[in-house]
Amino acid sequence: MFRHLRVGHRLGAGLSRAARRGASSGAELQSRPPRPPAAGSSSSYPQPPGFRRDSDGGRTLTTRDLMATRAFLGYEQRVTHPANYRYLLGFLSGHAIIDPEKTLLSLRRVLSLLKKISFSGGKVLVVSTQPKLARLTRVIGEQSGHFYLARKWTPGLLSNWELSRRQVRKAIELSPIAQRTGRVRQSDVQRALNFKGIEHMARPPDAIVLLDSTSLHGEPAAANIPVIGVVDTDGPARDVDYPIPANANSVRFYHTLANLLVRALKEGEALRATLGEYTSPAEGDLPAAAGHR
Repeated sequence: MFRHLRVGHRLGAGLSRAARRGASSGAELQSRPPRPPAAGSSSSYPQPPGFRRDSDGGRTLTTRDLMATRAFLGYEQRVTHPANYRYLLGFLSGHAIIDPEKTLLSLRRVLSLLKKISFSGGKVLVVSTQPKLARLTRVIGEQSGHFYLARKWTPGLLSNWELSRRQVRKAIELSPIAQRTGRVRQSDVQRALNFKGIEHMARPPDAIVLLDSTSLHGEPAAANIPVIGVVDTDGPARDVDYPIPANANSVRFYHTLANLLVRALKEGEALRATLGEYTSPAEGDLPAAAGHR
């Protein structure tokens, strides 16, 4: 169905799960040392390594950068889902190798979509329920000024909007007993933390960025909301309209993705603010009345 990779070297005993977490398996997989954060950067995470700097001071992602983040390492061949064969270069030492070109093209399409949504004044919801991605999800939401959900996906959040909004308000407000006694129970705190990041979401988001394989129960499709998601080789892309084929166990790739997402959302808002200065007429530039020419 697809060609196998033919290389003239061996990668030890094969790519193990430790290699998927960032361990190197040969000289060809050695990454370059990370660069220090850029001057004036407000991100609490270091800048992704190896970005080529543009003439305007920005950074352009290349396939070499994706190779450095281990985004191309897939699962073993026996657990690779047939629906993900279209994203693969082949198999090496029994492990799937994701095509970096297809990952790069998917990222460009996703970033262009997010920039358009941010330019039009829309809002994005970043979702992840994995504990290792909780802090990264919160950083993306806070630095971009959009919504995030880092602990739990509540069924009916989008399909039963009015009911879910009442549930969110009830969870984040103090109960009458807590207001009288001044004591807050641990269960109330945990319930409020489940909705942290969406307490000010007054309407459904214009897009959802899914960082893991959390099941959304088909609610975005019913509400006509596009879903952007990271898809690994071990399962199909359920509830995902814009898949990003990559290694879902690579924290370095998620740091790179977070930097790109925040940058795209901020660029859209900055472009909207810049063009707003030209489109809003000043008092002396108002058009004359119909009877006065």
